[in-house]
Amino acid sequence: MSTPPAVPGAFYWTETALSVVGAGIAGTLWWAHRSNIELPCTGDGHGCDLVNDSPWAHVTLGPWHDVPVALLGFLTYLVLLTLAMMKLGADTERGRRRLHGPFWAISLFGAGYSLYLQYVAHVEIGAFCVWCFSSAVVMALLFLTATVEAVRRRSAPSAASPETGPVIHV
Repeated sequence: MSTPPAVPGAFYWTETALSVVGAGIAGTLWWAHRSNIELPCTGDGHGCDLVNDSPWAHVTLGPWHDVPVALLGFLTYLVLLTLAMMKLGADTERGRRRLHGPFWAISLFGAGYSLYLQYVAHVEIGAFCVWCFSSAVVMALLFLTATVEAVRRRSAPSAASPETGPVIHV
Protein backbone atom coordinates (compact mmCIF):
# COMPACT_ATOMS: atom_id res chain seq x y z
CA MET A 1 0.00 0.00 0.00
CA SER A 2 1.47 3.33 -1.01
CA THR A 3 1.33 6.44 1.09
CA PRO A 4 -0.41 9.54 -0.27
CA PRO A 5 1.83 12.28 -1.63
CA ALA A 6 3.07 14.87 0.85
CA VAL A 7 1.72 17.66 -1.35
CA PRO A 8 -1.85 17.48 -2.60
CA GLY A 9 -2.60 17.44 -6.32
CA ALA A 10 -4.12 20.91 -6.00
CA PHE A 11 -0.63 22.37 -6.39
CA TYR A 12 -0.11 20.53 -9.66
CA TRP A 13 -3.49 21.58 -11.02
CA THR A 14 -2.87 25.19 -9.96
CA GLU A 15 0.53 25.18 -11.66
CA THR A 16 -1.02 23.68 -14.79
CA ALA A 17 -3.84 26.24 -14.91
CA LEU A 18 -1.53 29.20 -14.27
CA SER A 19 0.85 27.97 -16.97
CA VAL A 20 -2.03 27.81 -19.48
CA VAL A 21 -3.14 31.35 -18.55
CA GLY A 22 0.44 32.64 -18.82
CA ALA A 23 0.93 30.97 -22.20
CA GLY A 24 -2.30 32.58 -23.39
CA ILE A 25 -1.16 36.05 -22.30
CA ALA A 26 2.39 35.72 -23.66
CA GLY A 27 1.09 34.11 -26.86
CA THR A 28 -1.27 37.04 -27.39
CA LEU A 29 1.58 39.51 -26.87
CA TRP A 30 3.78 37.61 -29.32
CA TRP A 31 0.99 37.39 -31.89
CA ALA A 32 0.29 41.14 -31.59
CA HIS A 33 3.99 41.92 -31.89
CA ARG A 34 4.44 39.62 -34.89
CA SER A 35 1.26 40.78 -36.64
CA ASN A 36 1.90 44.44 -35.85
CA ILE A 37 -1.60 44.95 -34.44
CA GLU A 38 -2.74 47.11 -31.56
CA LEU A 39 -3.75 45.37 -28.36
CA PRO A 40 -6.69 46.61 -26.31
CA CYS A 41 -5.04 48.39 -23.40
CA THR A 42 -5.99 50.42 -20.35
CA GLY A 43 -5.26 54.06 -19.66
CA ASP A 44 -4.49 56.09 -22.77
CA GLY A 45 -4.78 52.91 -24.82
CA HIS A 46 -1.22 53.01 -26.13
CA GLY A 47 0.85 51.69 -23.19
CA CYS A 48 0.89 48.14 -24.50
CA ASP A 49 2.01 49.25 -27.94
CA LEU A 50 4.73 51.48 -26.48
CA VAL A 51 6.10 48.56 -24.46
CA ASN A 52 5.69 45.99 -27.24
CA ASP A 53 7.44 48.26 -29.78
CA SER A 54 10.28 49.35 -27.48
CA PRO A 55 13.91 48.25 -27.80
CA TRP A 56 13.41 46.16 -24.63
CA ALA A 57 10.83 44.01 -26.42
CA HIS A 58 13.67 42.09 -28.13
CA VAL A 59 16.78 40.28 -26.93
CA THR A 60 19.76 38.79 -28.71
CA LEU A 61 20.39 35.13 -27.94
CA GLY A 62 23.65 34.01 -29.45
CA PRO A 63 23.24 33.86 -33.23
CA TRP A 64 19.58 34.92 -33.09
CA HIS A 65 19.00 38.65 -33.13
CA ASP A 66 15.80 40.47 -32.22
CA VAL A 67 14.06 37.55 -30.51
CA PRO A 68 10.77 38.90 -29.11
CA VAL A 69 10.64 38.75 -25.31
CA ALA A 70 6.97 37.73 -25.63
CA LEU A 71 8.05 34.63 -27.59
CA LEU A 72 10.52 33.73 -24.84
CA GLY A 73 7.74 34.20 -22.29
CA PHE A 74 5.43 31.98 -24.32
CA LEU A 75 8.09 29.25 -24.56
CA THR A 76 8.84 29.55 -20.84
CA TYR A 77 5.17 29.06 -19.99
CA LEU A 78 5.05 26.03 -22.30
CA VAL A 79 8.04 24.49 -20.50
CA LEU A 80 6.38 25.17 -17.13
CA LEU A 81 3.13 23.68 -18.43
CA THR A 82 4.98 20.57 -19.58
CA LEU A 83 6.68 20.17 -16.18
CA ALA A 84 3.38 20.71 -14.32
CA MET A 85 1.63 18.12 -16.47
CA MET A 86 4.52 15.69 -15.97
CA LYS A 87 4.15 16.17 -12.21
CA LEU A 88 0.43 15.46 -12.54
CA GLY A 89 1.16 12.25 -14.40
CA ALA A 90 4.12 11.07 -12.33
CA ASP A 91 3.59 7.63 -10.80
CA THR A 92 5.71 8.23 -7.72
CA GLU A 93 6.41 11.01 -5.26
CA ARG A 94 10.07 10.66 -6.18
CA GLY A 95 9.22 11.47 -9.80
CA ARG A 96 7.28 14.56 -8.75
CA ARG A 97 10.15 15.71 -6.54
CA ARG A 98 12.62 15.40 -9.41
CA LEU A 99 10.43 17.61 -11.59
CA HIS A 100 9.91 20.22 -8.91
CA GLY A 101 13.48 21.59 -8.88
CA PRO A 102 13.50 22.65 -12.54
CA PHE A 103 9.94 24.02 -12.21
CA TRP A 104 10.94 26.13 -9.20
CA ALA A 105 14.16 27.41 -10.83
CA ILE A 106 12.45 28.37 -14.10
CA SER A 107 9.61 30.13 -12.27
CA LEU A 108 12.16 31.99 -10.10
CA PHE A 109 14.01 33.22 -13.19
CA GLY A 110 10.71 34.09 -14.91
CA ALA A 111 9.43 36.04 -11.91
CA GLY A 112 12.72 37.93 -11.57
CA TYR A 113 12.86 38.79 -15.27
CA SER A 114 9.19 39.83 -15.23
CA LEU A 115 9.91 42.15 -12.30
CA TYR A 116 12.80 43.67 -14.25
CA LEU A 117 10.57 44.16 -17.30
CA GLN A 118 7.94 45.88 -15.15
CA TYR A 119 10.64 48.27 -13.92
CA VAL A 120 11.69 48.96 -17.52
CA ALA A 121 8.09 49.56 -18.62
CA HIS A 122 7.34 52.01 -15.82
CA VAL A 123 10.66 53.80 -15.41
CA GLU A 124 12.46 53.61 -18.76
CA ILE A 125 9.51 53.57 -21.17
CA GLY A 126 7.02 55.38 -18.94
CA ALA A 127 4.10 53.18 -19.93
CA PHE A 128 1.82 50.59 -18.37
CA CYS A 129 0.90 47.46 -20.28
CA VAL A 130 -1.87 45.47 -18.62
CA TRP A 131 -0.92 42.39 -20.65
CA CYS A 132 2.70 42.50 -19.48
CA PHE A 133 1.63 43.20 -15.90
CA SER A 134 -0.80 40.27 -16.01
CA SER A 135 1.95 37.98 -17.28
CA ALA A 136 4.24 39.17 -14.46
CA VAL A 137 1.52 38.45 -11.88
CA VAL A 138 0.96 34.96 -13.30
CA MET A 139 4.70 34.20 -13.23
CA ALA A 140 4.96 35.49 -9.66
CA LEU A 141 2.02 33.27 -8.67
CA LEU A 142 3.73 30.27 -10.32
CA PHE A 143 6.89 30.98 -8.32
CA LEU A 144 4.88 31.47 -5.11
CA THR A 145 2.99 28.22 -5.68
CA ALA A 146 6.22 26.33 -6.35
CA THR A 147 7.82 27.82 -3.24
CA VAL A 148 4.86 26.95 -1.01
CA GLU A 149 4.89 23.46 -2.49
CA ALA A 150 8.58 23.09 -1.59
CA VAL A 151 8.01 24.37 1.95
CA ARG A 152 5.12 21.95 2.44
CA ARG A 153 7.26 19.10 1.17
CA ARG A 154 9.95 19.95 3.71
CA SER A 155 7.55 20.14 6.62
CA ALA A 156 5.54 17.06 5.65
CA PRO A 157 6.62 13.92 7.44
CA SER A 158 7.76 11.33 4.98
CA ALA A 159 9.89 8.28 5.20
CA ALA A 160 11.95 6.55 2.58
CA SER A 161 10.16 3.67 0.96
CA PRO A 162 10.82 1.49 -2.05
CA GLU A 163 8.34 3.62 -4.00
CA THR A 164 9.69 7.03 -3.09
CA GLY A 165 13.32 6.23 -2.41
CA PRO A 166 15.38 8.43 -0.12
CA VAL A 167 13.82 11.70 0.96
CA ILE A 168 15.39 14.57 -0.97
CA HIS A 169 14.30 18.07 -0.06
CA VAL A 170 14.13 20.52 -2.94
